[in-house]
Amino acid sequence: MRSLVSHRYLVVLLAVLLLVGAGSSNTLAWEGMPVPPLHVEGNQLKDPADNSVLLHGWMQPTASYFNGQGKWYLDPWNWKQLRSLVVRAGVSDLLSYMNEVATVMSDISPRYGRDHGWYCNFVRVNTDSVGGWSSAEGLIDSEQFDAWIANFLVPYANHLWTRGIYLVLCATGPVVVNVDGDMSKNASQGTQERLLTFWERVASAPGVKNADNIMFELMNEPVKIESAPGNGVWGMGSAVYFKAFAEWLQPIIDVIRGTGANNIIWVPTLEWQGSPHQWVQFPFSGENIGIAAHFYPAYGGVFNNAEAIQRLWQRQYKPAADRWPMIITEMFWTPYPDDPRNLVNGSTAGFGNSIKKAIDDQGNVSYLVGFIGDLLEDLNQARPSDCSLSPREGAQAYFDWLKEYASQTTISHGHRAVPGKIEAERYERMSGIRVESTPKNLSDRFISYTDLGSWASYLIGVAEAGSYVMDFRLAAEVDAYGQYGELAVRHESGEVLGVLTADSPQAEDWHVGSIVIDLAEGEQELVLEFRGGGQVNVDWFELSPMTDNDD
Repeated sequence: MRSLVSHRYLVVLLAVLLLVGAGSSNTLAWEGMPVPPLHVEGNQLKDPADNSVLLHGWMQPTASYFNGQGKWYLDPWNWKQLRSLVVRAGVSDLLSYMNEVATVMSDISPRYGRDHGWYCNFVRVNTDSVGGWSSAEGLIDSEQFDAWIANFLVPYANHLWTRGIYLVLCATGPVVVNVDGDMSKNASQGTQERLLTFWERVASAPGVKNADNIMFELMNEPVKIESAPGNGVWGMGSAVYFKAFAEWLQPIIDVIRGTGANNIIWVPTLEWQGSPHQWVQFPFSGENIGIAAHFYPAYGGVFNNAEAIQRLWQRQYKPAADRWPMIITEMFWTPYPDDPRNLVNGSTAGFGNSIKKAIDDQGNVSYLVGFIGDLLEDLNQARPSDCSLSPREGAQAYFDWLKEYASQTTISHGHRAVPGKIEAERYERMSGIRVESTPKNLSDRFISYTDLGSWASYLIGVAEAGSYVMDFRLAAEVDAYGQYGELAVRHESGEVLGVLTADSPQAEDWHVGSIVIDLAEGEQELVLEFRGGGQVNVDWFELSPMTDNDD
C-alpha cells in the first residue's frame, strides 16, 4: 500500500511541478481559474491586478420547467429540506443539477467532436424558483427565503467559485417582478416595493454580501413605466419615461448600498432592456455599477442587416458603453422557422458576426449567448453532461468563439503583499480544491482538498528577503489509517520551503498551525500542496517576519 501511495505521489508531484513551472497561464483548466472581486473603474471591469476583464457565459433558469420539465428535479417547496421524501423534490436535487450544468459549461476538455469544451466564466441566474415568495403576495415566509439563500444560493456560488465562474443574480419571473399581471407595465410601484425587499435581504445575507463572485442584476426586462407615480400614463422610449425610470430604480441601488454590500450592480433599461442610452440622459448614482442590456435580432427590426445592427448599436448601446461597463444578459439567434415568435430570427453570417464585431470593437462589453436549453440539445431526454451541442446557429458559433475569448482573458488577484494575510479561497490557480462555507457563518469561506496532490497557488510580493513565520488557520481529520494530512509549501521553482503536519490534538476543530519558511525579495508564486493522510481544510494563512521570540 505504501509503495502504491509513493508512486501516485511522484506522478502528482511531477504534474504540480509542470503546472507551476508554466507560470500563470490561461491554457490551464478553466475550473482552476480565480474569481477575484471585480470593480468598476471608468467604463471597465477591473480585477485587483488592474486587468480589464470581460465575461462570457450562459443564462440559467432555476425553474424545473426549463431544465428537463421535471425529469431531473422538481421545484422545491421546502427550502429547509435538503432531501425530500418526494423523489427529486429536495433542494439537493436542484443544486446537483445546477452544479452539473456549471461543471459542463466550464469544462474545456474536448466535446462534441471539437478539440475543446466550454470556456464560460459567468452565469446569469434567474429567480424563477425562489423560496418564501408568492406571485400574489410577495414575500410570505422569511424562513423559507433565508433557507433559499443558505441552502441553495450560497452553496451554488461556492461551486461556481471552484469552476472559475461569476454569478450574476437577476430578479426575474412573476414571483418578484410583474406584480400586477401586465408584463408590459412591470416597472410599477408594486414591483419597486418587492425589489426593495428582495435586494435588501439578499444583499445583506451572509455568504452573498461582498462575495467575490456574486453580482446583482436588479431586474429582468422592465418595459414601461408611468411618467409619474400613480398617474396611469405608461410609456417608454422618451425622456419623460427615462427620467421616471431613473428615479424609480435609484432607491433600489441605495437600499443595496445601505446594507454595506459593494457587490457589482448591473442596472437594466426600459424597452425589454433595449435602451441603455437612457442612462446617459439620466444617470444613476453610486459606485461599482454597470449596465445590463439585451440584444435580439428583432430589436429595432435589424435581424440580419449588418448596417442596421451597427446603426442600432451606435444609437442605443454605444453611448452607454462609452461611459460604463456593459453586460448583455440575453442574446441569441437562430433562423426562422426555428423561432416562430421571430424574436431570434437571425443567422451567424448576418446577425451573429455583426453583433460580435460591434461588441468586440467596443472592447468593454461582456455578454452571453442563449439559455442553457438553447446551447445544449435534448435537456428533456439527457442529463446536461450527456447532452450534445445544439445545432442552432447561435450555439454552434458561440461554442467556438468562447475558446478565442478565453485565450485573451487574464484574471488575477495580483501579487499580495508580504508581510500579510491571505484568505485561502482567494487562490490564483488550483486543482482538486473545493470552496466551502462555515455552516454557522456562510460568509466565512475556506478551501478543502478532494484528492491526493490537490493544490492551490498564490502570487505574493515579498518586501524583504528573510525567514517568515507562516501561520495557517486550519482544521483536519485523520484518514482510515489514522494518519494526519500534510500541507507542503512549495516555491514556483519547485523547492519545498516547508511542510506542516496537521497532528494537533485539536485537529478536528479550527486552530492555528505554523511553520517557518525562507523567502527571497520580490514577486513570486507559492503553492500549497495537500499530501496524503486525512483531509486538511484551510481558512487563511499569514506570513510575518521571524523574530527572536519565534525561536
